Amino acid sequence: MRLLLLRHGEAGYDAPSDEQRSLTDHGWLRVQQMLKQQSGTLAGLERIVHSPYLRTQQTAALVLAQQPANSIASPLLTPEASPETVLDWLAEQSDEVLMLVTHQPLIGLLVSRLCEGDYSRPEPMLPGALAVIDLTFPAAGLGRLQSLMR
Repeated sequence: MRLLLLRHGEAGYDAPSDEQRSLTDHGWLRVQQMLKQQSGTLAGLERIVHSPYLRTQQTAALVLAQQPANSIASPLLTPEASPETVLDWLAEQSDEVLMLVTHQPLIGLLVSRLCEGDYSRPEPMLPGALAVIDLTFPAAGLGRLQSLMR
């Protein structure tokens, strides 16, 4: 499995709740630029799973505009979700190429757990950052970080 972990683009703070925060103009532009640079990475993308928060929905929509795929929201990918729960869910998936659009701290913990085997050094994923991880099986320490676009 090739796992693409994308942190949502830069979001503003002028919303009634965290769930309703929207991408800023800069956030839209930065994600679009990164996706153009990484268009080859998106080849074969089968499915995008994103958190139900507005900013991840908007980020996923930018990916879908460039690379058609199935898309679904999941509460497993909210900011404070359990990385272990996500790993258990990943073990049940059969996608060849899967993208998760999510938040910090979850995304940094997932990169660390998959590639290093622990949580001692969570990856500092900035807004719009993309990690590409190859997995024979989605478990602690079994991932190979192929690229990291900050």
